[in-house]
Amino acid sequence: MRHVRSIAVSLSLAVLAGALGGCGKKETKDNGAEQQRKGRWVETREELPEELVPWNLRQMFSAGGEVHLLASRQENGKTVFSEWAGQGEVFTDVTQGWLASVELPCEEVVGVTLTQSGDGTQYLAANYALPEETSYRSCLWKSDAGQAKDITPEKWTVPNEEWGMYESLRGIAALEDGSLFALTYTSMDLLSGEDGNVLESEEVSAQYNDTVVSDGENIYLCATENPGMQIEKRQGSPGGSVTKIDFPTDSAYGANICATEEGSLIVAGTDGIFRRRAEADAWEKLLDGPETDFAMSDCWCAGLAVQEDGSIYALFQESGGGARLNRYAYDPEAVVEIEEELHLYTVYESPLLQQAAVMYHREHPEVAITIQYAYSAYDSGEADYNAVYQELNTLLMGEDAPDILVLDGLDMDSFMKKGLLADIGEAVGPMEERGELLSGITGNYIQEDGKRYIVPLQFGFNMALGRDIEAENMASMEALADFLSGTEENYLGPQTIGELVDKFYPYFCGDIVKEKQLDREVLGGRLECLKKIADSCGIVESRGKGERAYSMWDLASGAKLAFSEVTGFKNCMFPIAIVDYIQGSFAAYENSFLPLLQTGICAKSRYQDTAMDFLRLALSESVQDKDHYLGFPVNLASLEKQAHEDRSESEAFTSIEAEGGEVEFAIRQYSDETAEALLAICKALDKPAAEDAKIREVLIEALGAYLEGSQTNEATVQRIEDGLKMYLAE
Repeated sequence: MRHVRSIAVSLSLAVLAGALGGCGKKETKDNGAEQQRKGRWVETREELPEELVPWNLRQMFSAGGEVHLLASRQENGKTVFSEWAGQGEVFTDVTQGWLASVELPCEEVVGVTLTQSGDGTQYLAANYALPEETSYRSCLWKSDAGQAKDITPEKWTVPNEEWGMYESLRGIAALEDGSLFALTYTSMDLLSGEDGNVLESEEVSAQYNDTVVSDGENIYLCATENPGMQIEKRQGSPGGSVTKIDFPTDSAYGANICATEEGSLIVAGTDGIFRRRAEADAWEKLLDGPETDFAMSDCWCAGLAVQEDGSIYALFQESGGGARLNRYAYDPEAVVEIEEELHLYTVYESPLLQQAAVMYHREHPEVAITIQYAYSAYDSGEADYNAVYQELNTLLMGEDAPDILVLDGLDMDSFMKKGLLADIGEAVGPMEERGELLSGITGNYIQEDGKRYIVPLQFGFNMALGRDIEAENMASMEALADFLSGTEENYLGPQTIGELVDKFYPYFCGDIVKEKQLDREVLGGRLECLKKIADSCGIVESRGKGERAYSMWDLASGAKLAFSEVTGFKNCMFPIAIVDYIQGSFAAYENSFLPLLQTGICAKSRYQDTAMDFLRLALSESVQDKDHYLGFPVNLASLEKQAHEDRSESEAFTSIEAEGGEVEFAIRQYSDETAEALLAICKALDKPAAEDAKIREVLIEALGAYLEGSQTNEATVQRIEDGLKMYLAE
């Protein structure tokens, strides 16, 4: 649970002194002349013709100096396609007969791509499932004398022997010589444009996103496994020479690329629009992310295209249906009029923060909010909080110190005690009083003096999932310990001491320390419960290679109890599907919430009023309405709205171990009754979970002898107290 882990790192007095003196920005007058310059790239919304309203726009590309759009719609239970071309706001139906003749016997199609080779031959690729199937299959057609010719490679038509699923096409592009480059989850292939036969093949050894673009001679792939992300430029075939190009941004959200015939690259995403000219060594930033729809979370880019005049077009799909087409071009008369530039620092990248920054700038064009994050969503493994503290301390001492701080995983008490955070009660308090926020969550941050310095913008909770166990028996540590001690069955499966501690201590970590003293009575009671649970599941010293503790993935096979941190109604779909499959039950463990995006304002920011106004927006419905899978909203109206949303677009298929082997598993949207139950749980949560690396370390060191029965409860409590005495006294 990296989002709530804190570690014992103190801010030095020297750093704090520097930070208190350095928070805030230069006065507007210092950079006003620079900000009033003329000439900049601008975003313009293009009107789409009414004829396109019934169609679902799937793709965009450039051809013959015009923007081309691929569209689909359902007719009599089948999916049909059309192609449109235009420039500006005028589009014409240019669908060729072969494309119009393609009719897929289904209503759901994904990964649709129309591509064109140097001689004008067109190809259509699509992934779809027949009505009686749950596994998607990939198909490929070409235009052949006005007819649609199926040239699907044979390897795509045979289910994988191990998984029982078809090869899944992720991206495809045509080359000038008439061949096709295709990327699947297992391989990259060079296909014959004549009959689809595989000419060359290479096993995929890196992690790629679904982007495959071509400039006619070269293929460009986005590799997400390498540090900082990279673009791989492959000359023609899978085995061709590879040039690696650093990505211009670390953002994990909404990275889109396209290539021009001259070999220039465009990358557009939440951090902005970037261009790298052919043979150039560096990227140039054309437009900041908050100035564009790329940073909005209520839409996503479905394609980029570059015109001969250098202007860039982007096709966006909107949440709830609909599409928009934007044009980006340099306007020599446009004026930059930024009067205030606020800096927001967050440990983890967040689409909600990005959305809030964009929306605030659009409501207040004179204010820009720049976001800096330590870890993107692509970063895996444990966060290095020592490095985060060092980076943040350096920022707090500098001229561009953050105005807004999102402190997930950091020791927020140290920031408050040293006076680094402003009281945000004037922003949060009135919203609580009006019933706009979940006060059971946000109210936990009111200090003894009535002030508050932090508020979480989102939250999650630890969901207990069980088979042959009622919800009330796994809703608390005491109830679970009593239940498990009364059954001979092993519900959790064997645990290491570290695994057992990590499962349970975050939910009593805050209870065992009172005013820098260990509460021996509370700790003793929790240890008794932990001993009962350990006796039930059994303790193993370590895990062998490839071994792991039971998780919710095992509930249909070996496990009968598991825990899952859930962070949104969509994020609940998989665990709820598991519960439905095993005909089990679920509960919010310890009625605790996991605070996310814990936000405060720098005490010495010159723009505290603006930062406070931004915080109000971040807590409002307009920002909190969107379910990003990464957290439930603390805004009550948004929470209720998300609970009742249609989640059918988030349904998926996978496989799980059950009934003695692998079975296909459908993740469907759950019932209205279940949604109401989840909503009720969220409204009742009132206790924050918390982690502390030192307390965790001491617990693990002290519990071995106790859990094996050779050390008393009292002796264990004493050992833990001795291990924490100096730490708690600091």
